[in-house]
Amino acid sequence: MTISTIKSASLIATLMLAATTQAQASIIISEVDPNGSGSAYAADWFELTNTDLVNAVDITGWKMDDNSNLFANSVAIRGVTSIAAGQSVVFLEGAALSANDATLDANYKSAWFGTNIPTGFVVGNYGGTGVGLSATADAVNIFDAAGTVVTRVDFGVTTLAGGTLDNAAGLTGVTISTKSAVGTNGAFTSFNSAEIGSPGLITASAVPVPAAVWLFLTGFMGFLGLNRKRKSA
Repeated sequence: MTISTIKSASLIATLMLAATTQAQASIIISEVDPNGSGSAYAADWFELTNTDLVNAVDITGWKMDDNSNLFANSVAIRGVTSIAAGQSVVFLEGAALSANDATLDANYKSAWFGTNIPTGFVVGNYGGTGVGLSATADAVNIFDAAGTVVTRVDFGVTTLAGGTLDNAAGLTGVTISTKSAVGTNGAFTSFNSAEIGSPGLITASAVPVPAAVWLFLTGFMGFLGLNRKRKSA
């Protein structure tokens, strides 16, 4: 293998890594409900949205933690391995194992939508010791499989009557406090009229092509052009 080939392979690997990093950066915590445990379905939840409208993001091996902010204390996100372009996915807190996930998910859908569940609505789960979301003050940390923080938010005291916490703006590393309001960012009153929020709704902004994808394509085309020149010489 020649030096130029090694360098070219290294360049491609670097550009692909950049594209993967950019893809992960498109994931936001778009909504949090630390009062869901007091609802009819009895489970706290958060929502992840892929703001990239072109590419899906693989979340295999991803985990979540609350305000201990430690990968070592995190628990697995289960039931969903990929978030499609522009998709919002709700993750419900259940038991440490997945034994009650199906029942919990069905109760959640019924409480929010009755029998009119939106087409393509997706629910995932998580659960384990020490990751319950407190309504007094807590956090949601999302880690990739390597333990790197993808996104995180903190929040203070919340009340069920005020609705879920809306983070459609995609803020990360900050304290969020905006309550969901009917008509704002798609928020509505749940079927059983106990909550206000926008679970499963696409809140992503239009992103034609991620910067890292352009970087990869530009670099790769440059590499092909360089090789053509060498062959012609």
